[in-house]
Amino acid sequence: MRFAQQNVQRRYMKQEEINKNWSESSTNYDRIIQDELQSFRVEAWQEQILSHFDEKSRLKILDLGCGPAFFSIILSAKGHDVIGIDGAEGMIQRARRNVKNNNSTAEILEMNAAKLDFPDNSFDLLVCRNVTHTLLDHAGTYTEWKRVLKPGGKLLIYDANWHFEFARPDIREQYLRDWKECIRRFGSDFNENTDPDAIPEIEEEPEGGHPLLDLVRPDFDYGVLKAIGFSEISFVRDITERLWDDKEKLLYGTTPMFEICAVK
Repeated sequence: MRFAQQNVQRRYMKQEEINKNWSESSTNYDRIIQDELQSFRVEAWQEQILSHFDEKSRLKILDLGCGPAFFSIILSAKGHDVIGIDGAEGMIQRARRNVKNNNSTAEILEMNAAKLDFPDNSFDLLVCRNVTHTLLDHAGTYTEWKRVLKPGGKLLIYDANWHFEFARPDIREQYLRDWKECIRRFGSDFNENTDPDAIPEIEEEPEGGHPLLDLVRPDFDYGVLKAIGFSEISFVRDITERLWDDKEKLLYGTTPMFEICAVK
C-alpha cells in the first residue's frame, strides 16, 4: 500500500509539472492560436471534425485540454454546445479571454482531463489535439473519457509521435535539418526563433523514461481503445495535407498528425 501511495503521489507531481509547463508556454501557444483563428484552419478543422457527424445534429461537445480554446471557439461557432477544459491555469485564462473576444458561447472550466467532473453518458463528442502524448496513464484516461460519452458517441484524437524526440535519434536529426531549413526559408520557427545556428535543445526526458517509450502511434492507441471496449475504432496516419501550411509541413514532417475516431 505504501508503494502504491508513493506511485500515486509521483504521478500527481508529474501531472502538476505538466500543467505548470503548459501554463508557462501558454503565451506563445496563444499567439499561434490567434494566427490559426485568422487562417484557413478554421474551416478546415470544422470540416475535419464535423465530417464524422450528421450535419443536422446539434452536438454536446467536450474539448479536452482545450488550451487557448481554438476547437471550443470554432465548434461553438457551428451551433454546437461546447465545454472546454484544461488543467493549466495559464491556458484557462487565455481560453476565457479568447472565448469572450470571439463572442463564443463555449464554456471554459479548469479540470483534470484524466478525472472528469461530469456524469456518465454526457457528451456526443470528445475531441482533443496535441494532448494525449502528455498522458501518464492512457488506459485509465481513455476509460474515463469513454465513461462520459453517450452510447454511440465519438472520441476524436488528434496528435503525433512527438515522443520520438526522445526515442528516435534519426527523427531528432532529421528534425534539426528541417528546423534549419525552416529558418532559412520562412525566417523563424513557431517559437519566433530566427537564428539558424541556435539549435533548439532537446527537452529533458522525464524521470523514469517517457511514458510512451518507443511505441508507435496511432497503433498503440488502437490497442488500448479496443481493450477498454470502444465498439468501432479507425485512424488516419497523416491528416496534414489540408490542415497544415507549408511551414508546418516542413518543420514537423517527421511526425505528421494523425486522427483516431473511436465510437462508444
